[in-house]
Order: sequence, then C-alpha cells, then structure tokens
Amino acid sequence: MRRVIVFVALAALAVLAAFWLAEHPGRVSIEWLGYQMEPPIGMLVLAGVLLSVAVIILYRIITLILGTPGTIGRALSASRRRRGFRALSQGMVAVAAGDAQEAARWSRKADSLLEDPPLTLLLSAQAAQLNGDELAAEKYFNAMLEKPETRFLGLRGLLMQALRKGDDQRALGYVREAHAMRPKTPWVVTNLFELSERTGDYDGAAAALKQAAKIKALPKPEADHKGAVITLAKAEKACAEGRRDEALSLSRTAQKADPALLAAAVLHARLAVDSERFREAAKVVERIWARSPSAELAALYRQAAPAAKPLEQVKRFTKLAALNPNHRESHLALAEANLDAGLWGEARRHLGILVTLEGEDPARAHVCRLMARLEESEHGDIAAARAWLERAGEAPRDPAWVCNTCGAVAARWSVDCGACGSFDSLAWGAPRRVGSLTAPGAGSALAQITAKQGARTGESRVAPVTMPLAKLPDQPPDRQEGGEQDKTGAVVAKPAAAPPQPAQPQTSPVPAKPAAASAEIGPSDVKPALPKPPAPAAAQAGGLGPNGQEPPASTSRAVERPELGDEDAEEAAAVEGSVPPRIERDPR
Repeated sequence: MRRVIVFVALAALAVLAAFWLAEHPGRVSIEWLGYQMEPPIGMLVLAGVLLSVAVIILYRIITLILGTPGTIGRALSASRRRRGFRALSQGMVAVAAGDAQEAARWSRKADSLLEDPPLTLLLSAQAAQLNGDELAAEKYFNAMLEKPETRFLGLRGLLMQALRKGDDQRALGYVREAHAMRPKTPWVVTNLFELSERTGDYDGAAAALKQAAKIKALPKPEADHKGAVITLAKAEKACAEGRRDEALSLSRTAQKADPALLAAAVLHARLAVDSERFREAAKVVERIWARSPSAELAALYRQAAPAAKPLEQVKRFTKLAALNPNHRESHLALAEANLDAGLWGEARRHLGILVTLEGEDPARAHVCRLMARLEESEHGDIAAARAWLERAGEAPRDPAWVCNTCGAVAARWSVDCGACGSFDSLAWGAPRRVGSLTAPGAGSALAQITAKQGARTGESRVAPVTMPLAKLPDQPPDRQEGGEQDKTGAVVAKPAAAPPQPAQPQTSPVPAKPAAASAEIGPSDVKPALPKPPAPAAAQAGGLGPNGQEPPASTSRAVERPELGDEDAEEAAAVEGSVPPRIERDPR
C-alpha cells in the first residue's frame, strides 16, 4: 500500500512539472567544442532524466556481474544451514524416540552441515548415550562447558552421568556449580537437596530445602516433612557421635516440625529414657500413641517407669491404651502387661480380642509367643506352649521398619534405606509375606479357646474366628489306640512303655468330641493343641493332672503368681473381679 501511494505521488509530481514547463516555455543555449545548441527547456529536462536512468541501469549490471560469486556462495550456505537444522530436528526426534542409530546418523549429518558446534554438541552427546558410549558422551559434555551458552546444559549432562555411575560426590560438585549459575532452577535445587542429604551434608540439605520451598519447587507440607526428617537425621548423627544433649534437642525440634513423624517420637522417647527424663518420655509416647502406636513405643513406655510394680504397669498401660482403644498394639501392650502382673484372664481376653481385630489373617508371631507364655505360666502346659511357638515360626511377621521402595526390613529407623538407599522410605508396618505355609481349612487355636469359654460360661466375649493355620497331625499321641476317657470325656493316655523319641513333637491331650458336636465337626477338623482345663478338686488333692492321670515329669512343675504385697494383692483382686473365669478346656 505504501508503494502504491509513493508511486501515485511521484506520478502526480511529474505531471505537475510537465504542465508547469508547458505553461512556461523557454530555451537553453549551450556552446561546447565549437558547437552551439539551443534546445527547449522541456527537452533538456527529459534528456537529463533518461541519462540518469541509463546510468543507474548500467551500475546495476556491473554490480550484478561483480557480485555473482558472492551471491551464489550465500545461497549455498543458506541451503546448507537449512538442511543442517532439518537434520538437527530429525536427530532430536530420534533421541526422543530412543532410536540410537537414527540419532547417530542425523547427528553426524547435522555436524557436517552446521558450522556452529554448540548446536550439535548436545545432539551428539545424547546420541552417544543412546549407543552406550559414555566416554564419547562425556567428551561432548565437557566440550559444552567451554561455551558459555551451553555450559549449563553440559553440567546437567555430566550430573546425570555421575548419578548413573553412583558417584555422589562428583555429582554434588556439578550440581553446586549449576546452582551457582542458576539458583532458581527447580531441578537444580531438588538435586542439590537430595545429593547433600545422601552425602551427609545435612546443613546443605536443609538450606536447599528452604530454597526449594521458597521457589515452590516442593509443596509446603512436603517441605516441612522433609525438613523434620533432615533434623531427625542430624539428631541420629549427633547421638551416634555421643552428643546426647544435642541429639535430644534436635529430636524435640523434629517432632515439633512434624508431630505425626513416628521415628522422631521414638528417638525422642529413647533419648529421654537414656537421660532418665522418664516423665518427658512418657508424655512423648502418650502424644504419639493416639496417631501411631507401635511395639517400640510400648517398650519405651515400660522403660519410662523402671521402678513401677507389675500392677502399676497395668494401670499405666490401661491409661495409654485408652488413647487408642481399638488398635491392636493397645491390646497387645495390655496383654503383655497383664501377663507380667500374673492376671491370666485379662491377658487372655486381650489376646482373644486381637483375633477379631486381625480378621481372617493368622495371628501374628508376637501374639503366638504371648499365648505360649500364657499357657506355660497359667497351666504349666509345655506341650501347648511348644505348639504356639511352632506356630509363631509360620505366623506373619510382626510390624517393623519396612522400606516402602524395596520392602527391606530394618532393625531401627534411618534416614536412608540400608538396602536401596531411598530417602525417607522406612515406615512402621507389617513386612511383606513371600508365601504362605498354612493349610486351608485348619482352625484357629485362639478362636477355639475363646469359643469354648463362651460355651462354658454361657456368654461369648470374643467371637470365634477361623484363620488359616498349619494343620497338626490327625492322630495326636494322646489319642492313639488304647486310650481311655475320664468322666468329662477327655482322653486319658496310657503310660508309654518307652520314653518318646526326641524327634517326635509333643502335643497336649485332645478332648473327645461329644455326640452333639459330631454332626458339625468332621474327623478332618482336628484342632491344634489347646490349653489344658483345670484339674478337678479330687484330682488336684491327689496330685493328679487335669485328665485324672499323673502329670509327666516335664509338665509337673507348679506355676505360681508373682508374690504380691498387701496393697498389690487387694489391687489384683479388684482387677480380677471384672475378669472372666479362666479359660478352660471344653469337654469336647
């Protein structure tokens, strides 16, 4: 549009000039080389215009002839550059697609067509990485460091190579240099945090974490949690180096930063117990118990009152369990406390509740061990205790510190997994089960015990739950041919002619099935060894066992309650007043 306006304007000026010259005619006299000319003024102006045009055309022709080689060279260079950029684009696409051969081919072509090395160094390095040539890739990345415009990309490439090789110290040097160039780049800050933490530079990790939260590279809740974990790692390090007071202070800070961090509470309570700050340790356990109960916390709570008597411990754990009454760890802690105090009924009640809480899952190993302890302590039944201990070997493992990344189990919490090195991956929970060695259809001994108590007393405190357990032999030693029954229907084994072989497992007597129950329980539903019932009065007076026979030497020892003082005896009587009668063997 502008050109049209300019052309119209020039044409108008030419017409006006011609019209003006026509209105004002005149002649010009020229004398040159003996000649005299007197042309009209209009002809002279026209001749001047034509001469100017001719000079311009001649100049253009001469310029075109002289500049042709340069023009051809520039055209060829532009075409070469276009083809080079096209090859560079195709190479990048091949790298993204993971085609190593195509990426290398396009990289060589782009390198030969383009005269600007920084444009092809990155493609060449990535193509070398796809081909598995780490040395060539490192050479290209180092070449990128020499150019200011590609230095940052070169540092990132070398950082990734160092991380793949597991050279954390070298990677930390690269990321620190990149952080100095661009401190607000998210991947630089996050890598600086991870590498600082992994190499034990917790102060550097904390500084990087603050910057990551500032530039919003991490959400604030996640940054707060990781900050608490870093503080806890510093506390663990100070504790390992013998700086107990500093470790205790850092553990308090970590727990304050993230009250739900179980590991911080465990370390805080342990350090408080070690420093004999028992009240502080107890308060720490009570605060976290409502969120995340654990066996470690229960053990520390017990240690927080070293002078407490068994019945006092029962009171303390009753108060603790009230903070999270329906959790399995609360019942487990109460069962163990009642066992220590000799309150067998309460201990059995809490162990029975664990069955309903765990549902269809088998009883865990610790529950089985406590049942073995209960059978041996209350009845002196070594055979039943052994059966429970054998079942503990096949039961699911107790909760522990488990890595969420690789599944490894650690004895204590640490900031990094000892197996895979993952940061903050250890959490308290049940380890994964590789397989099951249980037999389908087998019953739960603990469920049987609670069911029989309900049948005898007319009430059921805990509903029986069928759980897969290892099937015991269909014909226990006490039910071999030649056995007799006492008045309650229990089988009484005849004295053996010879002592049993050591390799043969011992099982407790299995009661005979009543006629009413024979329609519901088949011969294959043989249950595991159960606790023996209390001996009748006449049998006890004569020193006989629970089935009317003389107990074997291995189980004849009397098991008594711990000796209690007057106040403790009254307290025990008050506690056992609300405890159901001792669970005994069913006539079945």
